[in-house]
Amino acid sequence: MVDGEQEVVWWNAPGDRSHPRGGSTGGGVSVKFARPEWQDVHVASVNAGAIDGRVVPDVAALAGSPGYGLVFNGQQTMNGGTSAAAPLWSALVARIGAARTATKPTFLAPLLYEQGHDGRARGATACVDITQGNNASPQPGVGYHAGAGYDAASGWGVPNGRALLASLA
Repeated sequence: MVDGEQEVVWWNAPGDRSHPRGGSTGGGVSVKFARPEWQDVHVASVNAGAIDGRVVPDVAALAGSPGYGLVFNGQQTMNGGTSAAAPLWSALVARIGAARTATKPTFLAPLLYEQGHDGRARGATACVDITQGNNASPQPGVGYHAGAGYDAASGWGVPNGRALLASLA
């Protein structure tokens, strides 16, 4: 968040950004992969007759403005989206892994759904919830909306590194 602004799920209307059709964050319910037993959230699919599939994303990160400062082909630039958010999460998880006292590596996704010390899902206490916005496509106009708690547009939300480390201790 910047200066107390509320995080909002990324969605650009057609004609915005460099792609003339616009764009939005991904997310939703898989029609091919079953929901794993550790993912104890239920989101209704927007696809009629779909299976109770794996819901994604698990987490979110900045996709649009102001972006991340990067060096690309030796030049400083700003960018966002998955290409910048995935390395951010990778670096955060690596730092948390180095700080943890666990003796073996662990897969983060299932841990986000586990009950933490306070009785709530770790993802709920270790991420800043995004409650505004949606990822509905302009055509046909369906998608998922952000809301309180876990949702299929922003997952648990954006990371709070210190809270995530504390919840995994």
